[in-house]
Amino acid sequence: MSLDKVTVAKRYSKALFELLNANDQLDAGYEELKQLRKVFQDNPQLGTALTDKSLAPAKREALVKPLLDNSTSYIHNLIQMTYDYDRMDDMVGIIDQFQKLYDEQNQTVYADVTTAVALDDAQLDKIKAGYAKRVGAKQVVLTNKVDAAIIGGVIIKSAGTIFDGSIQTKINRVRQALLA
Repeated sequence: MSLDKVTVAKRYSKALFELLNANDQLDAGYEELKQLRKVFQDNPQLGTALTDKSLAPAKREALVKPLLDNSTSYIHNLIQMTYDYDRMDDMVGIIDQFQKLYDEQNQTVYADVTTAVALDDAQLDKIKAGYAKRVGAKQVVLTNKVDAAIIGGVIIKSAGTIFDGSIQTKINRVRQALLA
């Protein structure tokens, strides 16, 4: 029985997370994993090539060698293990799951902020601070989007939750109340 990609990613990432955390190398390991993820994202066929049995073993080993040579021991072991078990095409998923664990431990939250006009850094910092306090996060990473259709105010979307303080939504509520 073969495991699905999500299960593989969760298991591998949890094991690596616990290992790095126990050895006080969590931050350094996370930075290295981000660089590794970028390699796979910049070369989308790399994972597939490294698991392709039709490709000669010598060629696959030549592809994986630079990844192994440029990694520290724990990340090296992860790469070697995923290579040995033909799971290199799961590497980005493993790193994504690792990031979720890392962000959870560090109380980091990601959010999309939509406003009618572009915000300056001071305004974004104020929104970050207020949102961090509201959700109990130490750090908030914002992605700012501009949508003139909301007329004014702010919409914050994060982890399936929407805080809608836009003027357009308020107008729609008033309209519905008057028509009811």
